[in-house]
Amino acid sequence: YLLGHSMGGMIAQEMTKLAGERIIKLICYGTGSVGDIPGRFETIEESRKKLKKNGLEITVHRIAKTWFIEEDKSKYFYLCNEASKSTSIEAAENALIAMKTWRGLENLKSIKNSTLIIWGDEDKAYNFNQVEILNKYIFNSKLKILKGCSHNAHLELPDLFNKYVAEFLEQNL
Repeated sequence: YLLGHSMGGMIAQEMTKLAGERIIKLICYGTGSVGDIPGRFETIEESRKKLKKNGLEITVHRIAKTWFIEEDKSKYFYLCNEASKSTSIEAAENALIAMKTWRGLENLKSIKNSTLIIWGDEDKAYNFNQVEILNKYIFNSKLKILKGCSHNAHLELPDLFNKYVAEFLEQNL
């Protein structure tokens, strides 16, 4: 079983491309089919410029706010800031470069795994068009939308998120 969130969803798609026969079920959460995301709250290039100008701490705080409906007032926002302390500006820059150049659209039709797609309806990182593309081109997919959530729906509505994941995993193969 494989669940990928955001950039992790891109990685999960790549893993499925390389070893799909080893994956029983796939969950693509808050992700899309391209890394240079059309409609993202700002372009990847803008994020890279601001990272260089403002540094890691300010950039993480600014971007992570967009992942929650209540921004930095969200109950679990602090988790994003804490997680950022275990990375470096070089790693953040490399992640943005990797995202910008990644393209997974051509691989979607080859994903035959039972797939759950989860998306928060107010996600500013991945718009509905990206989610719709996943659902359209992954043959055996099901879409669940969490209303009133942004990019970190698992932290905004954890019980409902966990319910959707559990139901999907419990379904017969």
